[in-house]
Amino acid sequence: MTLPPVLIRPDYAYEAKRELLEALYAFVEEEASRFDFRCEPGCSSCCTTQLYVTSLEARYLLEDLPPELRQRLLSLSDYPRPATSPNTMALLLMRGKEPPEDEPGEIRPCPLLGSEGLCLVYPRRPLTCRVMFSRVRCSLSGQAEVPPEFLALASLLFQLLEELDAGGVYGHLTDVVRFLEELEKGAPEVPEWLSGNREAPDLAYLPEEDALRQALARLYRRKLPSGRTFKEVLDEIKKGFGPREALSFLDEIL
Repeated sequence: MTLPPVLIRPDYAYEAKRELLEALYAFVEEEASRFDFRCEPGCSSCCTTQLYVTSLEARYLLEDLPPELRQRLLSLSDYPRPATSPNTMALLLMRGKEPPEDEPGEIRPCPLLGSEGLCLVYPRRPLTCRVMFSRVRCSLSGQAEVPPEFLALASLLFQLLEELDAGGVYGHLTDVVRFLEELEKGAPEVPEWLSGNREAPDLAYLPEEDALRQALARLYRRKLPSGRTFKEVLDEIKKGFGPREALSFLDEIL
């Protein structure tokens, strides 16, 4: 199935998108504090090379990434790659189409971990890391135990993050970092293993919908350092980039 092409402009409205990104990260921490998660420093079972990010997150990370850690990232090989972005996947499923399978690669410990299992970029870590929580110690149980309501919220946040990064791309962190570096050199080509970011499509009704609505409404009403709300800045970004749909089921409560 062929989907409409998307415009790639990773530098578009970066400062505004950066403000939203930091607000979204803080929001995740607040929402996670509502649960009795057992994660603690040094617990790194979930910290692997399955590092799927937007170009906004990669650029934010690169702002404070030491050269030796950047080299660790760029030295990776045979790592998993997403076949498509969260919003493209949602769009395909809504149209009754089967999304393509991810490129498996070898899943190994994250290259941004220190010798004691501590994240060396913790303040700048991407959303895929920030939503990794468990009610039990993964080292004891063998797998994470995530409450379904938090998992549902995380899924929506991945879609919202892709939408707010208008003009950006989605893929493995290593690939996105390489792309951004090539872009600075003037290379215009987007590698086939990166996906252009899309707007978030409407979502099917979920049993958790009321809780999700309220959680996302808290995020949308959140005041930012600029004095505006999250939604005001998001609307400004989308208006400047071109016609893009929001998560329409929030409209009635905002």
